[in-house]
Amino acid sequence: MFSLFKTRRQQKRRTAPPGSLGAEPSMAHVPPPAPKVGMRKGGRPIAHRNIWSVVVAVAFCVPTLAQMQQEGAAGYRTVACFKVKPEKSNEFRTWAASDLHRYAQSRVDSGVLSTWFLLRSVYPQGASADCDYLTISTYRALPPEPLSSEVLDGALKTARLTMTEQQFIDRRDSLATMVSSSLFQNRASVGDPPSKGNYLVLNYMKAADVDDWVAFEKKVWQPVAEELVKDGRSSGWSLNVQVLPGGTDLKFQGVTVDVYAGWNDVFKDDPQLRERFKKVHPDMEFEATFGQFQKLRTLISVRLFTVVDVVTSTK
Repeated sequence: MFSLFKTRRQQKRRTAPPGSLGAEPSMAHVPPPAPKVGMRKGGRPIAHRNIWSVVVAVAFCVPTLAQMQQEGAAGYRTVACFKVKPEKSNEFRTWAASDLHRYAQSRVDSGVLSTWFLLRSVYPQGASADCDYLTISTYRALPPEPLSSEVLDGALKTARLTMTEQQFIDRRDSLATMVSSSLFQNRASVGDPPSKGNYLVLNYMKAADVDDWVAFEKKVWQPVAEELVKDGRSSGWSLNVQVLPGGTDLKFQGVTVDVYAGWNDVFKDDPQLRERFKKVHPDMEFEATFGQFQKLRTLISVRLFTVVDVVTSTK
């Protein structure tokens, strides 16, 4: 997927925001964040490094969409952050496993989405946590225009949900607050997409020059991530750029995501990291290279999520 936040707009008849129904993009919300892993001396990742990542860039540092497409960047994804209301946790889980899942399944089966994920925050938790859940809607290309209420009503009928778009949103809002919704573009990825039960380490980064940071990630860390996946030390890694919203006041410029098969994998030492690094970068010096990472970006936050639902096409 993809910190993660708060804004909610109430109106008589709303155009659903991106990911607002758990599956698509919109214009009425604020952007969510995603994280990246730092390194301890001795070659152990603070939470390892990254696989499924989200890079949020400042407006004047972000390449145009045409430039990103020319560079071979992959598809887009919307990330929505939800804060569950007190004493509504069980109800939200039930709703997410039924109505929200069915709606997402219909959007994936229709071809609008390629995959849909629901992530639950493991750390942090509690009142101070920005997001209790994230929904991630992935697209093979540009996402479609935000749906009107009428089109959303039709999409809910396709999902065999006997309610209007307004009733669906009212039910959602009775259980949780949609804190934010943002659009990201994937810039690099390694390994397979996350599966149910996997753990994702999100590393949120602030970079003075996003282009330089992204280029360094792809040149230096991506080959190492490929070796980690080959050796079974992680399940994947990815890098993404936040497209909307943008601006200089964002809390982070980017996010990298490390995917792990299980709980213990998140915390395992990797005594062979230096050897792996030397294998793919025989002409680079380990400490100096990671010192350059420190100059290119600042690690703002590291957060841990688990995948509670994955929706792929049934067709």
